[in-house]
Amino acid sequence: MFSREYECPSCGAPVKQSQPGSKTLVCTYCSQASHINADSLQAVGEKHPLIDYGSIFSIGATGRIGSLSDREFQVLGRVRIDYEDGFWDEWYITFLDDGSTAWIQEDDGGFTYFKNEGNVSRFPLDRVQVGTYNQIVSNWKPVFVTSKSKASINGGEGELPFKIIPGEKADFVDGILDGRIISVELLEDDTPLFVGYELDFDELQLSAAGY
Repeated sequence: MFSREYECPSCGAPVKQSQPGSKTLVCTYCSQASHINADSLQAVGEKHPLIDYGSIFSIGATGRIGSLSDREFQVLGRVRIDYEDGFWDEWYITFLDDGSTAWIQEDDGGFTYFKNEGNVSRFPLDRVQVGTYNQIVSNWKPVFVTSKSKASINGGEGELPFKIIPGEKADFVDGILDGRIISVELLEDDTPLFVGYELDFDELQLSAAGY
């Protein structure tokens, strides 16, 4: 099982990496976000500890999703997104049976399960029209766009598979295709595509944090 430990460039505390593909680590002790750079960490942005609003999730916790044959997962990280009407959290998880990863979005008491389907070609946000079908992915059928928003990265916790900088601006496009929820994030360095579906609260079973 992969495991690596770095030294936080801000406070010197140990910072754990458990996924080989992670690109951002956030110090548990001082909340400094850092990018992995060869054998060390490079601090980025201002320290931005996330306010706890009593989520059922926490870094290191384990749990199961009933609709996925009760597969057990562990929570690796979280990124918080601020937008005009508030914020939402995206929890990065790994399944303990095969090491695969996924995301659970938590927004105003609702939960959505997402898998990352890679990056799409970048497109201007003003090209997308809400309430119409748009060609979001070049070789897919058009997606019915339900919302788009300008947002920013509030901050993160744990480890994440892409580079974040607290305060970084990001655009989001959400839609529906063949009954699945489609979400595209237009970040500075990446344009990841996520495909998923809503989860019922009673499908989620969470334990206490493991570390």
